Amino acid sequence: MCAALNMITSRPQIIATLEPVRFGEFLRDRNLISDEQWLAALADHWSASNRRRIGATIIMNGFLSADVVEAEARAFHDDLDVYRSVIC
Repeated sequence: MCAALNMITSRPQIIATLEPVRFGEFLRDRNLISDEQWLAALADHWSASNRRRIGATIIMNGFLSADVVEAEARAFHDDLDVYRSVIC
């Protein structure tokens, strides 16, 4: 159907997809933690036998206070944008 649609309209079919937004990347992109802190938190997060949420890992490493992480978590959930990707 997509090929037939392209032949008729010469435009690709729009398929909506969601891209995951991760909280650690959100904090890094807001310049609240550095790339090095983000990578260290990820390493701790994925190597722990008892895996904690990334925000807890960031707090435990002393990169941000619990108050800042909680405030940013609220902003993260309130400000999520959904983007559409065009794929055919």
